[in-house]
Amino acid sequence: MQYSLIALNSKEELVKFVKTLTGRKVSDAAKDLLGEAAVTAIKNKLEGQNVHIVVLGGDGTLNLVLNSIVDMEYTKLSCIRVGSGNDFARNVGVDKSPEKALLHLLEAPQETELDYGEAEYLTEKGESKTRRFIISSGIGYDADICEEVSRSSLKKVLNVLHLGKLVYVMIGIKQIFTRGGAGGSGMSLRAKGDRAPKAPKVKLYLDDSKPIRIRNLFFGVGMIHEMEGGGVPFCPHANPCDGMLDVCVAKGASIPKLLLEVGMVYLKKHLLFSNISEYRCRKMRIVVDKPQWIHMDGETPCRVREATLICRSGLRFVK
Repeated sequence: MQYSLIALNSKEELVKFVKTLTGRKVSDAAKDLLGEAAVTAIKNKLEGQNVHIVVLGGDGTLNLVLNSIVDMEYTKLSCIRVGSGNDFARNVGVDKSPEKALLHLLEAPQETELDYGEAEYLTEKGESKTRRFIISSGIGYDADICEEVSRSSLKKVLNVLHLGKLVYVMIGIKQIFTRGGAGGSGMSLRAKGDRAPKAPKVKLYLDDSKPIRIRNLFFGVGMIHEMEGGGVPFCPHANPCDGMLDVCVAKGASIPKLLLEVGMVYLKKHLLFSNISEYRCRKMRIVVDKPQWIHMDGETPCRVREATLICRSGLRFVK
């Protein structure tokens, strides 16, 4: 068996490479990146065969690769967990040890067809965008955490110590205090004169039902899997093979109540609280009265005015 080493130096190059592997048409950009001879050799080798991509990374890298796949039907995806959150790998039971996970993949591979999500959203500038997600997508509290984590130098430090998921917990607690309960009655620990951000008003459409109106949204998330944000089981009943999107919606509350709910979510008891609701649907549309950050698998591309999350089927996953 022959092997070729191709070094990619940016996300843009990775996207072009995956599109070349999984698509039938080869762009001029891919030829410029890899060289026409290399592209021809790759396509000839893979003619009529499945492409199997093994991702060494975390949820962000998986999301990037998922969004670069052109032909889902002939593409298989695997992962080795070496990221910070590793929620997808945790949800599907990939071994914590990269060596053991790779050995299992080589000796006893198991293929499963999983669901994945697609987010269609309108940016605050009025641009229409579409992006896939493999775990979850949402706005409000969890998206704000992801946006702050992406800017935090603490994440790199904790990753070195193999404690990357703690950054989500730490920033999550901080967000509760700085948001002042996001519409609740609790006091914020902000300086005098500063105001906590006002919770958005939301209209939530589940499939073809009438809108659910929420005056003070804390967060709303649509999930394919049970856990996100470093192992937080917001949707403990989620099944990634049922063709359904599990939705968790929380209204604003006082700071003490929100802190208690964050603690209880790890025990999967958060749905007992009156301000937290769970729904199931194939499609969720959420419209906010002012732009909010949106995340897809922890990636926060922009603020949005509205977003439609759709459950899709057909992701060929091998572990």
